[in-house]
Amino acid sequence: MRINGFTGVSLIDYPGHVTSIVYTSPCNFRCPFCHNASLVETNESRLLMGDVIEQIKDRAGFVDAVAITGGEPTLNPGIVDFCAMIKDMKLKVKLDTNGYRPEIIKELIDEGLVDYIAMDVKSSRLKYKMAAGREVDFGKIKSSIGLIMVSGVEYEFRTTAVPGIVEKEDFEEIGKMINGAARFSVQQFENKNTLSNICGNIQPYPDSMLETFASIMKEYAREVRVLNTAAMA
Repeated sequence: MRINGFTGVSLIDYPGHVTSIVYTSPCNFRCPFCHNASLVETNESRLLMGDVIEQIKDRAGFVDAVAITGGEPTLNPGIVDFCAMIKDMKLKVKLDTNGYRPEIIKELIDEGLVDYIAMDVKSSRLKYKMAAGREVDFGKIKSSIGLIMVSGVEYEFRTTAVPGIVEKEDFEEIGKMINGAARFSVQQFENKNTLSNICGNIQPYPDSMLETFASIMKEYAREVRVLNTAAMA
């Protein structure tokens, strides 16, 4: 599997777990507000998978999970085998995904290779192209949402609140898309080191507006969180 980065210990990436994080490339979206720009295209600066596995083994007993993020991990042809190796170490697997490859998500669920899925829901249907930076087959997004919600796997949906791309009415539409979800996170937008320089000129929403969005989403999800408010510019 193509591994482009590794963080040995995180206390915030997987709720309730001490986690190592594996970063992959590339991504099939071009979200203008993305702050992992080095992972959008195929990044040739790779770590040896064997070395990463050894680092994870060295932390076993302290770390109890591995989060796989990107980029978009489901593009990587080695994702299933890598998840199987992590599960063989008796560790939990968290997958961060944009939901655009529902067939891979289904395979990981069916094979019992993922314990937690965090799927980004970029915006309402009408603004998905703007948010994703490309034409989108919205059926794939809906398919992944449906698969995840009935999977029996722990999960959350999350939306980055980017002014102009995700507004109050968009959260209403997102709520309808994920109605009945277990958990939803409203994420603060960071205007530094974004894929598009244009986003550097956008001021993040104030905390009060994020709380308004969260109130909307409480009508649709059982647990709603606001994340990264300290990142405001």
